[in-house]
Amino acid sequence: MGIAETSSPEGDGRPYAEYDLGQSLAHFSVQAQADGLYTHQMAGVDWNKLTKAFNLAENLKPMTVTAVGTVASADRLSEILEQRETAPRKRLPLDELVLLRS
Repeated sequence: MGIAETSSPEGDGRPYAEYDLGQSLAHFSVQAQADGLYTHQMAGVDWNKLTKAFNLAENLKPMTVTAVGTVASADRLSEILEQRETAPRKRLPLDELVLLRS
């Protein structure tokens, strides 16, 4: 779980806590990839339940949950998910994603 410490225990604000957490998780993800692992960061979480389950203090703000591991073979998925996972990927052309101005 990625948690931002938004203030010290004494109450001093830490305005860059969320940015710092993002940087640390980005570097963690790069290192995991270098080590042959995959990461999947998730934000669709019930933060109140998570905060209560881990008894987090007021100054600790959970921001993300990250799964880390190896990728299993797609044939372990249901047929529909296997088809989606193994389907050819199509990338949009850059000019459909970015507005270039001269």
